[in-house]
Amino acid sequence: MKTSFNFLITRKEGINFSKLSGDTNKIHINERTGYNSYFGFNICHGVLVLFKFFKIINIKNKIENKKQFNVNIDFNNPAFYNTTISVKQISQNAKKFSYKLVQKKNIIAIINIHYNYHNNFQIKKITGSKRLKLNKKLFNYYLKSSTDPILGAILCSLTKYVGTIYPGKNSIITKININFNLLRENKKKFISIISNLVDKRLPLIENKLKYKNYVINFETLLAPKLKINFNKPNTNFLQLINSIKENVLIIGASSGIGYDLLNLFRFNKKIKIIATYYKNPINIKGGNIIKKKLDVKQNLNLVNSIITKFNPLIIYYFPTPKIYSVSTGKKIINDYKNFYIDYPLRILKFSKNYPVKFFYPSTTYTTDKKFLAYSKIKLKAENKILKIKGNKLKINILKIGEINTKQNLSLIPRNLPNFRDFLFEDEAIQKKVFFK
Repeated sequence: MKTSFNFLITRKEGINFSKLSGDTNKIHINERTGYNSYFGFNICHGVLVLFKFFKIINIKNKIENKKQFNVNIDFNNPAFYNTTISVKQISQNAKKFSYKLVQKKNIIAIINIHYNYHNNFQIKKITGSKRLKLNKKLFNYYLKSSTDPILGAILCSLTKYVGTIYPGKNSIITKININFNLLRENKKKFISIISNLVDKRLPLIENKLKYKNYVINFETLLAPKLKINFNKPNTNFLQLINSIKENVLIIGASSGIGYDLLNLFRFNKKIKIIATYYKNPINIKGGNIIKKKLDVKQNLNLVNSIITKFNPLIIYYFPTPKIYSVSTGKKIINDYKNFYIDYPLRILKFSKNYPVKFFYPSTTYTTDKKFLAYSKIKLKAENKILKIKGNKLKINILKIGEINTKQNLSLIPRNLPNFRDFLFEDEAIQKKVFFK
């Protein structure tokens, strides 16, 4: 008997499932939403991953004629589109089957199928409830599939509830526990779902769905979302900003430190501020602000033309791929090398003959094992960048710790400072950033 299988989910399948289930959460189908999310990409519907798994193992065959069964799914990591997912059977006996789903060395889910077992999970407090009608179109759709039609329809109702009702926009499913008991039938004609927000400090939500012979307990999380609340600069700091005479180029000005600096530089009306973005248009207006769309992978010649036209110039370099902890692959390492070493070196080599000041952010993560690959690349970048010499070229590198950016979002809410908070308090940082 085969104990290992592979499958993948395409973006088109995700879009089609979104239409079928009613779970139109943009994290699954909108490229910009995925790019700006905690994950950095669109993620597959957890329930769609589950349906794919059900088809591969022929779930109907395993639960057919069973009076009682339980399917427990623990989602450890999100699944991404167009990337192979391996299904490996961990164990099997007369009463239980266990499986592991893996994508790029990350465990997506652990799934256990039990016979003659029921999870008696109880929600002690109810903070929300919903009644939903069983969608007959979904029932008929799953009649032709490898999934029990009632189970298929109510799992679609579950993902629609999570993705569009509660918690909605920033939701993550972390657990699904499916219980079936032929001898216990809920006579109500609607699907009932109750929810409880366990702790506001850790946005964990317990949920219970009931319909016919099914009781599904599931857990959801509110994914972290970047919240920006900038402190206003005082008079002395505004004087410092206005003392800058050179034009400014901020590469990567639509988010993070680049966005913070752009908001500060806009107070200086006497210089040209060239602000580049990639996927997120910049919403700051100003007569002296020039916005340019730039993909550093494809068009560094645009940077060269800006240097030629607007020098003397201070260049702030902030493009970055998604930073991963622990798990890395060749593509991720290559992205790090390109963004943190190759692209800035190409800009600097062109800048050598112009009056340019170049600011490069590095990291304080040098001893953090979780970010070892990232830290090594950044250290290598520092050494290579500082070796670039030019009569009119000046380079400043600043090591920066955890600040309030998309890269530092965490499932556990944290009150991280914005970059400007460090700037306001530390004159040494001001001198580095503004070349004073």
